[in-house]
Amino acid sequence: MQEREINNTFKKLVNESSEMVFLADDIFPYPIFFSNRSFEDQIGANLSDRSLVGLDLNLSDINFTEEIELRYGGNDYNFSIESPQDSSTNYFIFHKGKKNQRQDYSAKMEFQQFLIESPDAQLIIRPDGSVFLSNAEALKLFGYATDASINHLSELEELFQDPQQWRQWIGAAVSEPVTHRFSSTLSGFYPNQVYLEIASKQLLSDGLQYVMLSFQNISERVTLKKNLENSSNFLANLTEQVPGGLYQMVLDSEGKMGFSFLSKGIAQVLGLKPQDIESITDLTMAISQVHPLDLPQLVLSVVASARKLEPWQGQFRVKSEPNSDTYRWVLGAARPQALANGDMVWYGYLTDISEQKEFEATLDESRKVAEKANQIKSDFLSMISHELRTPLNAISASVYSLLHGEPLTHQKSELDTINFAVDNLIIMINDLLDFQKIEAGKLTIEKVPFNLSSFINQIIKGLSFHASDSKNRLEISLSEGLDITVFGDKTRLSQILNNLITNALKFTNEGEVKVTVNLLKNSNGKIQVYFEVCDNGIGIAPEHQERIFNDFDQVRPTFSSKYGGTGLGLSITRKLLNLMGGEISLQSSLNKGSRFFFELEFDIAEVKLKKPVANWNYSDQNSSLHLLMAEDNDVNALVLGKIINKWGFTYERVMNGLEAVNAVSNTNFDCILMDIQMPEMDGFDATMAIKKISEAPVIALTASAKLEIIDRIEECDFDGFVAKPIDASELQKIIKEVIFEKNQSD
Repeated sequence: MQEREINNTFKKLVNESSEMVFLADDIFPYPIFFSNRSFEDQIGANLSDRSLVGLDLNLSDINFTEEIELRYGGNDYNFSIESPQDSSTNYFIFHKGKKNQRQDYSAKMEFQQFLIESPDAQLIIRPDGSVFLSNAEALKLFGYATDASINHLSELEELFQDPQQWRQWIGAAVSEPVTHRFSSTLSGFYPNQVYLEIASKQLLSDGLQYVMLSFQNISERVTLKKNLENSSNFLANLTEQVPGGLYQMVLDSEGKMGFSFLSKGIAQVLGLKPQDIESITDLTMAISQVHPLDLPQLVLSVVASARKLEPWQGQFRVKSEPNSDTYRWVLGAARPQALANGDMVWYGYLTDISEQKEFEATLDESRKVAEKANQIKSDFLSMISHELRTPLNAISASVYSLLHGEPLTHQKSELDTINFAVDNLIIMINDLLDFQKIEAGKLTIEKVPFNLSSFINQIIKGLSFHASDSKNRLEISLSEGLDITVFGDKTRLSQILNNLITNALKFTNEGEVKVTVNLLKNSNGKIQVYFEVCDNGIGIAPEHQERIFNDFDQVRPTFSSKYGGTGLGLSITRKLLNLMGGEISLQSSLNKGSRFFFELEFDIAEVKLKKPVANWNYSDQNSSLHLLMAEDNDVNALVLGKIINKWGFTYERVMNGLEAVNAVSNTNFDCILMDIQMPEMDGFDATMAIKKISEAPVIALTASAKLEIIDRIEECDFDGFVAKPIDASELQKIIKEVIFEKNQSD
């Protein structure tokens, strides 16, 4: 090939041109001896045969007056050509070379519709990384405006958390024809990380290579996966950390029972080693740990749960270790579920309750000790009450007999004093009995009809001597509308008012005690009544006003020696009012007096009260009564006999219950006075035997304060009950009432 000289200036100008230029010799195979940079970048760098033959150009087909079209590497290029005109120019000049854009346009039209319809962000790039097409989703994903364009992948690098990893993946996607997938994280302008899954696929259009990139935002999927992993980790951690262990037990359709899941905590509960858990597939090993005495009940309860499809719960003992003779208590619970394939599944837990059982045992022992102490207290109170009531009964009955025997004036005053002292002792004993019953929950509030105004007047009348003896004025103020019959427990209401009034009289000296009862409301068959007991006595300091309602408590120790009492009166009053639906209140000033008040609601009684039998004239010989007295104590029998004679009645005495039954078998009695505690046969058995052979009413007499005896008196078929020391007036009243009831029924 002939050497040719080309001006350096010409070379420089041609190299800087954006159009492709190259020169080829006019002798076959027409070697290319010069080319500029643009030609080398687009064609020359990949050209192995640097000649027109290598470019597949046939000069015989070329019309040198027109542009020629050159196809190479799947692309079309347009060139203008200058041929040699004389002997001084022996080469061809190819210039104004440009890539034919018509093919890009065709490819663009081919891909554009696909991109528009795709819901994912899509890019189509050339092998050099330039962006051929991008859809709206891609612009949105990478933060471009809708009218902007992505020119090259290099613009996106800074958006990826690992740009180098992104570049390496793009290189593989362009160079390898297989589909590539890649996961990465976007950062930058997003407030939170965006997780992307990117897929690549190579495309060919008219021999040109393209790469399609598809971007999917998988942030929600990644977040969900992380949440599931966190939940799974949480549940796994919870399973391992909860006290005890969790299990899943399956009973298949063939009757085989085994564990499908056991948490690590099961090993500790059953006293096994952690590695032993994996070997537990059926119930054999687990059952071998259960105490033999607890095993039958455990199996039966599980079978019952399966049959009834009900939750199971049980407590049983398991060995502390596989070969140990010591046991620990375990609590188990499970909920069954029937599966569609016929299997039964229990989801449950086991937990060690040994400490709880020890606490329960200690608590039970403490309870037994407390019950024993309470029983000792009850027996002591009963014994003291009985021992006090027996002599008091003799004193009270003797005083009653003397007072009705026309004593001298000075004797009557002394007898009244003795009688008042006995009454106080009886009140103290009754307080102890009531306190015992309230503490045991055995005291109930009755609802019987009584006239309210008559009832209150009787209480005031009964306390008039006490007021006179303490040199106090006792006044009463009743509002209109209280002359009405209501349902209520007049015995307990009497006890409340007596406690409050006697206290007021006790702590007032030559003063005034006023009882006020007002009707507040009368509607819908109910009345609301206000009660008040006010005195101008010694009063109570503010710091002591709550203490006076405590059990066995008094303001100062000296009060018990000066004023007497057990310290139970106001405590019982508050408790009785609470049982009746009321609440005691107090206003008091030291050395000025006290005011106790409360409100109670009563149902209005629509029935007529029975005519009182107290008006019977027992002096009439036709009304003379013949009584049977069953009493083993000679003193009590002597005193009670005198009282009966004072009434003008006759009586026979027997020493025990057996003699009482025999007497009733041989003689007709109008009424039987039955002591409870007697030899041979007690009053309970005797009364039940008498009721089978006689209709004579039986009244129980007892000095015992023991709750069991009181309860049994109420349960047995007694017609009445009078506690010792016997109140003669009360006994006479009850005798009249029971005989009247019997006559009415006859």
